[in-house]
Amino acid sequence: MNLKKRIVIWYTLWTLLLAAIIFLLFFSFSNTLSIRSLRHDVEEALSDSSSLIRVSDGRLNFFKLDEVDDGIYISVYDEGGTLLFGRPNSTIDSVPYREGQRLLQTIDGTWVLSDMVMDGCYMRASSLQSSIYAVLASDYLPLLIAAPFFVLISALGGYFIVKKSFSPLEDLIATASEIAGGRDLSKRLDTSSSTEGRMLASAFNSMLSRLDESFRKEKEFTDDASHELRTPVAVIKAEGEYALTVLDDKAEVEESLKTMVRESERMGRLLSSLLELSRADKGSIKVEKRDFSLSSLLELLAEEMFELGEEKGLRFSYDIEKDIFVHADEDMITRAVINLINNAFSFSKPDGNVKLRLSRRGDEALISVIDDGIGIAEEDQKRIFDRFYQVDKSRTSSSSGLGLAMVKEIAALNDAGMDVESELGSGSVFTLSLPMISLKKSEF
Repeated sequence: MNLKKRIVIWYTLWTLLLAAIIFLLFFSFSNTLSIRSLRHDVEEALSDSSSLIRVSDGRLNFFKLDEVDDGIYISVYDEGGTLLFGRPNSTIDSVPYREGQRLLQTIDGTWVLSDMVMDGCYMRASSLQSSIYAVLASDYLPLLIAAPFFVLISALGGYFIVKKSFSPLEDLIATASEIAGGRDLSKRLDTSSSTEGRMLASAFNSMLSRLDESFRKEKEFTDDASHELRTPVAVIKAEGEYALTVLDDKAEVEESLKTMVRESERMGRLLSSLLELSRADKGSIKVEKRDFSLSSLLELLAEEMFELGEEKGLRFSYDIEKDIFVHADEDMITRAVINLINNAFSFSKPDGNVKLRLSRRGDEALISVIDDGIGIAEEDQKRIFDRFYQVDKSRTSSSSGLGLAMVKEIAALNDAGMDVESELGSGSVFTLSLPMISLKKSEF
């Protein structure tokens, strides 16, 4: 059963229940008022009738007295309880006199009795209360007959209301199904319907935009990963085939094996980076934050990277401010800084300069890697942290295009900021900003 039918059924049942409750409350209220009115009428009929009795020659005269006054029976009894006037009623006549009004339960129903004493006799006014229900039932009988038609009209009205209300949603569903069937995520839902429909369409459009962007990035990622992995595999295969043809030439075979090992290591680093990024996407990377001296860490890293810079024919320098402490994952920060320095090495000009700097800015620690390399065009700066994205379109550099993507993930996991300033042909400045903590050197 679809949602529309369920809503119509529940709406109809609720309307029926509400109508029944209102009917019962109204019936009960009417009954209460009728009972009060009846008891008042009995008392009034007794008073009016008593004024019509006359005494003539020591005898009671009932000439103007009616036995029944609007459904109320008038009876007069002598002191012994013998009926002097009125219609005989074995049930009522046998009831002893008691001045005032009271209720009498009999097999016929509930009687309202009201007695009044007079000279040598007493008068009684009585009325069967149960007859009120018959009167009320007859009054409400048309409503009871009309109830099924009321329910039917209510159900039909609810159906048309629900159908009208769901019409924009059905259009959205049809469009969404068309998008899903054609797998064209560039299409968008119409947002010109009602407020709720517009909100739903906007939410779907936002989701479709994210999915479209996600699928686009996934496709680029897959294509780039295939390209990056294809290259070392092709080199290893070519070098292996070449080595088989020159088995007698030890030097050539040794060179081919070195190339194969180098490409294998490159492929291993690439796969390791892919695994780390995949774990980051799934949120399964465990971040172990602690307080440590960022100044001391960068001094050690700078000494190691100094030698690597010399091997690459680059001038590496550093300027590290003392006593800067942070709360972060030390291993991750180490890896991020190494990636930034390696990136600067990869895109520096021959005999270029690379500098590592640690400074303060308010309550932030700024780790900056500065180079005078090829720089980055403004249109490329927005995408340099995307996976496999490389400024070098020909992919002639040794970079896999994952280093900066990993830095961005590390920054996010450690509540750090990542900024880049660059000018094409004039070098770049990559800055990682971390919140500082107030610690003394003696605490370590």
